[in-house]
This record gives sequence, structure tokens and C-alpha cells, in this order.
Amino acid sequence: MTQLSCRTGGGYLFLLTLLGLGACATGLPEVEAVDVPRLEQEVAASPEDTDLQVQLGMAQFKAGDFDAAQTTLQGAIDGGNESGAAFLYLGMVQEERQDWSAARDAYNQYLNVGNSSAARDEVRKRLTLIGRNLLRTQAQQALAQEAQIAGAQEVTPQSVAVLPLAFNSDRTDLEPLIYALSDMMTTDFAVSNALVVLERSQIQALLDEMSLTSSGYAEPTTGARAGRMLRAEHVFQGVLTTLGDEELQTDADVLNVPNTQSAGELTESAALESLFDMEKQIVIRTIVEVLGIALTPAEEQAILENRMTNVLAFLAYGRGLREIDRGNYEGARAEFELSVQLEPGGFASRTQAMSDAQNLIEASAVGTGDLAGLAGSTGETGVGGFGPPPASLTQTVGGTPGGGGVAGTLEHVTQGVAPRPTTGTLDRGSTDSGTDQKDTTRDPVQESGGTETLPGTVEAQITIVIQRPGGGE
Repeated sequence: MTQLSCRTGGGYLFLLTLLGLGACATGLPEVEAVDVPRLEQEVAASPEDTDLQVQLGMAQFKAGDFDAAQTTLQGAIDGGNESGAAFLYLGMVQEERQDWSAARDAYNQYLNVGNSSAARDEVRKRLTLIGRNLLRTQAQQALAQEAQIAGAQEVTPQSVAVLPLAFNSDRTDLEPLIYALSDMMTTDFAVSNALVVLERSQIQALLDEMSLTSSGYAEPTTGARAGRMLRAEHVFQGVLTTLGDEELQTDADVLNVPNTQSAGELTESAALESLFDMEKQIVIRTIVEVLGIALTPAEEQAILENRMTNVLAFLAYGRGLREIDRGNYEGARAEFELSVQLEPGGFASRTQAMSDAQNLIEASAVGTGDLAGLAGSTGETGVGGFGPPPASLTQTVGGTPGGGGVAGTLEHVTQGVAPRPTTGTLDRGSTDSGTDQKDTTRDPVQESGGTETLPGTVEAQITIVIQRPGGGE
């Protein structure tokens, strides 16, 4: 049995009355798996009530019936329900169904309409993880449809895919350069407004599904296969070679995918500490000499300025990218942090990679069930007056002979402080408004240390009887 104590008096009112409970609520009441049969009956009786449909979808989600929940929630949305609960639960359902594209779309809609800032923050983190899952799924689909894709010969005009360089050296400590350089080259190619540059993560997801090691990145067949599946017009690939201990050389080949022929080859070399100058020359020459695209002075300057100065910091950044590709997000974050320690500053790609690693760490630690709980505790769900309470919670509303129960107790509390309600209108949702709804209620008696007495103060007990399964209280 749960007892809630209330005080009333004068101009001060701290009372969850029959009429006031949930008056400012904006969400849907929480439901559980056991509520599915009841909600199915209510939806059948009121098929136009999309709030009931959303509650049914929520209950089906908690029951693990994700296909049914998807159908129910999508039907509610198609019927005009654009509540945060509808899009949030649809996103969670699609996650469980591993329909990453649909999950991404639903979560993006939730960011527009959701009430809980805590849940929105969590969803933003999840979108990073969902994005990586989506890339992996797309790569798997491309491999499964490779024969059809090869025959279609469809490409995105002026598109470029930058493959990681193959590594030709016994200097294993320098191997992370191939990840860092491919990332920097991707950013530099994208400076030109005339090019469509594929994301590094998208390319790496495909290469991972192709089960390639770095030694296979420069194989002629690798670029052709990857380019067709990525529908890229050009693929940049090549080899990074060490010459002695302090010199590097890059041999690059730009493949024209539709023609399956090389569009041009380039070679640049530099001392290790000048590797950024080497990378800039390779990118600028590829754009201008091979692809035949003119760079504006501003674009060329932007490419030249996109660099780091500390080679050790750049190597740490490359190791971080390698670890994030391997799914070792904690390791990636540690490498990115080391890179910042070695060279502080606003290297934009590194800042984004650090944010992604942190989001991936946090999102991986939170399941959809945790997200549902967060939604309930912060006001997205768990409040409102849209229907009966869950079947798992039965409250005695009508009272008992002699004045017992909620109605009987509240009757005495409300006398003298509010008009007596003619019928019981207790909000049948949860009374938890969540942390997102600011509590402006103050207790003058408590604040005065109990030394003052409010005029006309009445102390009372509100008794809520919760029936346990099988009877009893």
C-alpha cells in the first residue's frame, strides 16, 4: 500500500486532486507487454484513435513483437499521429528489426517533435551508430548484387572514391599513415565544388566486407570492383612506399570506372616531415591534371591549409581511424586524445572523429530498452490522460464503504479548498512528469523549518491501493 501526504491551506495548494492530476501532461501513459490484449480491444473499438494505436505499438515493442509494433506505429503515423512517442518507438522498433534506414528516418523525425531533451540527446548519439550499421548493410547488399551492378554501368557523374593507399614498407609504425592520408585526401578533394566525394567510412565499410587487407588496396581489380559497387565515376588508389628511413613516395592511379581504364598516374615523394606537402601536390595534380577541373584560388588555398604539422599527432590520428574501423571505439578515443595532446588545435576532421567515437561509445552502451526507460523518466511518455492505466497497475478509484480508497480520502481533503468534483476524474496515466518538466512547487512550511503555521492548514493522507497479482495489497 502506498500513502501520499498532502497539505492545503490559504493561497497555497500542493495537492494532486482528482481534477488536477495530469492537467498539464503532454505525453502518453506508460504501458507494458501485458497491456497488449486490452489495447488491441480498445483499438478495435476505436480504430480512429491514433493515441491508442501508439500505446498498442509501445506495448507490442515491450512484448518483443517488433513486426506487429512496426505495423501499428506506422499506421498511427500514417493516420496523422506525429507525437514524439510514435517516432521514438518506431525508431527503436526499426533498430530491433535492423532496418537501419527506416530507424534513421524515424529518429530524425523524433528530433523534430520530441519533448524530452535527454532522449533527443541520446537519439543523436544513436544516429552515429546507426549510420555505421547502415553503411555495413549497404556494402553487404552491394556485394550480393555485384553482378547486376556491374552490368548496369550506372555512376554518379564527377564522383570520386578515395581508397586507402596500400602500404609497401617494413616500417609498421608508419602503417597508420594510409588511414590518415586517405581521410585527408577525401577532405581535400571535397573542397572542389565540381566533385562529389564519397565518405571515407562508406568506402571502408565496403572494403571490410570485401575482406581486403591493406596489401590489396592497390590491386587493379580492387578499384574497379569497389568503384562499380559504389557507383563512383573515378577511384583514386595507390601505394605508399618508404624510401630508407626518412622519405616517402606515393604512386597513385586514378581509375575511370565506366571505361575500366586508367585516367592518369602520378608520383610524388617527400621527406617524412614534409608528407603534408606531398599529399597536397597529389590532390591538386589529380584534380587539375587528371580530372581536368580548374581550382579557384580560394579552393586551392583551402586544400593547402588543411593540414597538421606534427607527424606523431598525425600517426595517432591514423591509429584512431583504424581502431574506429575495427569497432574499437574506446581505443579510437584514446588515440584521438593523444593526437590532440601532441598537437592541439582545430583540425576539423579530427574533431568530428573524436565526436563520433564518443557517440559510438555511449550509444553502444545503451539498448533500446534503456532508451524506452529514459523516455518514460523524462516526460516523453509516462504522463498524460489518454486512456486507462496499464493492466499491471490497478488503482481503487471508487473508494470503499466508510470512506476508504482514493475517492473517499480525497473527498475530505478537497473540502474547503476547491469545488467538490461531481465525478471521479483521476488521470489514469502516470503522475511522473519527468525531469524535463520543471517543478515550481514550493512548501513554505518546510522552508520555514516548521516554525510557522499556515492559516487553515489541513493535513491529510491520500491512500492509493495497488492490487498485486493474485490479490492482496
